[in-house]
Amino acid sequence: MMSELIPVVLVFDQVAVDSHINFAFTTAGVAWSLGATSGDSMGFTVTPAAPAGQPLAPLQQIEFSDTMLAMRTASNGANFSAFTVTLFLRVNSGTAMLQGYCTINREATVMAYFGAQSPMQWRSGRISAALYHPDRTTRSLRVSVQGAAPGNRIRLALSTSQEADFLATWSLGPAQCGSDGVVLAAVQGALPLTFLRYGSRTLEFEIGAGANATNEFFLQAYVNWHPAGLPYIYLKAECDHNVSLYAKIGSRQPQLVSQTYTVFTL
Repeated sequence: MMSELIPVVLVFDQVAVDSHINFAFTTAGVAWSLGATSGDSMGFTVTPAAPAGQPLAPLQQIEFSDTMLAMRTASNGANFSAFTVTLFLRVNSGTAMLQGYCTINREATVMAYFGAQSPMQWRSGRISAALYHPDRTTRSLRVSVQGAAPGNRIRLALSTSQEADFLATWSLGPAQCGSDGVVLAAVQGALPLTFLRYGSRTLEFEIGAGANATNEFFLQAYVNWHPAGLPYIYLKAECDHNVSLYAKIGSRQPQLVSQTYTVFTL
């Protein structure tokens, strides 16, 4: 039977110390996965959100099989921790939903992101989610902007190597129910922007007077192309040398965007 991969992001908050976490599926045709075999796939990752001075590894043990994901937090960390886990679901064609159970401490919440869908909140008990199979001509893209100073103007250009055969443009997401849309947010504090332009081939930002070198913000955008079959796109950053842009296409590893065209695999 044909199957597809859906990237999954689980954002945990208020997870207790020495806590056992378990996700178990009861729906046939849905299984946890490490993702595609391509060399730059993110696979299984854990990113702690620890305050200064706290251990960077809130987890003591991780294990998973096709239908079960189990973790245990360390016994010597903060009373409550926050962290993010990324992995994949392998979903049989025609499977439109998943159901199962989550075991976690009662204070904890889990925001579950499936592909480009809007997130849903899970707590301990029964869990479920509608599943929309990936759009073959749309990919999500997360752009992180670091080191920008007041007055800096930043331009991110999108292109393809075969303009006569393929056209790639920025979009608002796949044409399906539940798309997460475009998200612009500061990592901490207020957004340091006085100008934003989201065009069909370029993204432009201008940094406001209240920004400083520690300000960092990110944009979740989407790339759409036609016809299907485009293997990669080009991105180019036009900005001052103090600014760094990192882009992450779908579930692939993040990459620095150069001031000449840089190749990103779709």
